Amino acid sequence: MINRLPPLAVIGFLALLCCNAIAGPAECVDCHAQAVAEWSISQHSVAMALPSIETVAGDFSDTQFADIDLNVRFSKEGDSYRIVTREFGVTREWTVAYILGVYPLQQYLIDVGGGRLQAFNIAWDTRSKADGGQRWFRLDEPGHNRPGDPMHWTGIYQNWNNQCADCHSTGLTRNYDPDSDSYLTQWDHVAVACAACHDGASEHADAQRSGQPNTAGVELAAMGAWLVSEGLQPPKHMGQKSSRAQVPTCGRCHSLRTRLVDSVGGQVHDQLSLGRLEQPLYFSDGRVREEVFVQGSFEQSKMFAASVVCTDCHNPHSGELKAQGNAVCAQCHNASEFDTQEHHRHPRGSEGAECVNCHMPESTFMKIDHRREHSFMVPRPDVARAAGSDDVCLGCHTDKNRGWSMETMQEWYPARFREETWHEVQQRPPTSAIEYLKDDTEPALRRASLLEQHGAWLVRERPVLLEALAASKAAVVRESAYRVLRHGEPGFARGLANAGLADPSLAVRLSTFESLNWLGVSLDNEQWKSVRLEYEHFLKLQSDLPSGLVLNARYLLTGDYVYKAGKALEKALEKDPGYVPATILLTDILRSGGRNVEAMEAINRTLKTVPGDASLLHLRGLIHLKLKHYEKALEDLGEAALLAPDNWLFGYRYAVALFQLERLDQARSETEKLLERFPGNPRLMALMRNF
Repeated sequence: MINRLPPLAVIGFLALLCCNAIAGPAECVDCHAQAVAEWSISQHSVAMALPSIETVAGDFSDTQFADIDLNVRFSKEGDSYRIVTREFGVTREWTVAYILGVYPLQQYLIDVGGGRLQAFNIAWDTRSKADGGQRWFRLDEPGHNRPGDPMHWTGIYQNWNNQCADCHSTGLTRNYDPDSDSYLTQWDHVAVACAACHDGASEHADAQRSGQPNTAGVELAAMGAWLVSEGLQPPKHMGQKSSRAQVPTCGRCHSLRTRLVDSVGGQVHDQLSLGRLEQPLYFSDGRVREEVFVQGSFEQSKMFAASVVCTDCHNPHSGELKAQGNAVCAQCHNASEFDTQEHHRHPRGSEGAECVNCHMPESTFMKIDHRREHSFMVPRPDVARAAGSDDVCLGCHTDKNRGWSMETMQEWYPARFREETWHEVQQRPPTSAIEYLKDDTEPALRRASLLEQHGAWLVRERPVLLEALAASKAAVVRESAYRVLRHGEPGFARGLANAGLADPSLAVRLSTFESLNWLGVSLDNEQWKSVRLEYEHFLKLQSDLPSGLVLNARYLLTGDYVYKAGKALEKALEKDPGYVPATILLTDILRSGGRNVEAMEAINRTLKTVPGDASLLHLRGLIHLKLKHYEKALEDLGEAALLAPDNWLFGYRYAVALFQLERLDQARSETEKLLERFPGNPRLMALMRNF
């Protein structure tokens, strides 16, 4: 039995020995001994490994885990690590194929056939016993996921190949085959090794052996030095600028992003598209809500704007902080000004005096994995209350309430309460958001997110501004600008097409092509043909997921391949019967052919999996109207409006239906309530004039 965390250095050394396929630690150690030594004690070195007595942290000495619907036995037979499950009356036996991760938890991958590796839902808590660890625990909630469900550990969303693989191994290609629905996933190194970040490491090693100069890919180092802040003067960078490639390279894995090409390497905002600041992934104040990792937060920060890079704070090879406690912040922020009671208002040495507890609050994922925010925001209890995010002060002061923290912070820092925040920017009407969109000093990711929130209005009412944003220096803004073109007229999109299709960023090119394609625009030139091939490669890469199959169906529909599009959507719903976008598009196809009853049946099937989905209830209500089932229509439309109060269109259509069916008092009441929530909405105001 192994009941403690194996030393990372031991596992890293084993990884070093088995690394021969590419330029990895074994080839790099002669010239880069210190870097390899630091890497060998990092979590990167053990991100994934074959199971062995050195790598397996969990207790496989015939131990058991049990809850209301699952009984598991963990055992070891020779060199084989075995897991026997009894679930809903069915007993299965599995063999551990790989270990995944090392701290604070370790998961176990199981080969279920078809090239699929699945992440088992009972993980080992590798923390010390004193911290509550050294135990088996369940990642999902008992009773929620049955075998066959997409969120069950054997399901599509717990699949290593499409969810975990390219961040836990080096030089990985997914190699998904849509025809056989199988994988031939391959990698150059099982864990995260040198070439995971240094794309040219292999060529560099070959050149060094032959005595030829050659770099190890794009320069990634932090350069120059930071002068410590003085009074109102913020920290200032001196000397050669740090690599602009470092943050998007780290962001390959430390972000919620979509990979656009099935090849190694790549950078965020080019070969990978970063998720926007949308709910429910983030709270409306920009704080992390779901498991979005780091880069989306960091790109909102003043530090990112000032060209701070990851390795200004972290050792690039060990991943550890360069200094402990407040000292890491004091590298740039003058301790005599900030590490004082006058600033933080807490006793020296207390938890409240630690910079991170106010400016980098923790969120917990996977039950026990505590991760810090990287937006470095100033605590604003008032905004947190409005956005529904956690009040930072109450993380420690559990005996207090939001009112107390608002009053206290306003007393301490009154000037801060007069500063406009990202949450407030998003509450403005579109006309008032224009200046923010134009302001290059605001975070590009926020501007891109705001652009998409108001995309339909911008393309209709402010095409000149949208054209300027499509030429932004920031690829993330350009990508969003071209994405919202699909809400406008084909002629306007055609006028911007060539610039978007020739953009150096793959993310921008694909966004351009997709918008043009959805608008029915095609060009007869080589650039169009080239990007079409890139887009088709992206669709194939994503076709193992329901979301990718929906994109593929949309693409097929633009070519009038209605039957094939329908089949793609049926396949998406086989993978995830509750995937609402697939059902909505399928019903569009059925309704366009007059097959309203079949559309209703498709909605009802999906509602069995996701009861109470507002979009489906709204759509079913519209179909009932079409079929003159008026009472059922009003019931569905009213429930949808109630379930989605932030969607003015749902409420508007419910009010219109009431008006058309001569329920005038009720229609007026609903319209008045909507106008209270959405003042100035022109369609609501026009409806109100009918009363």
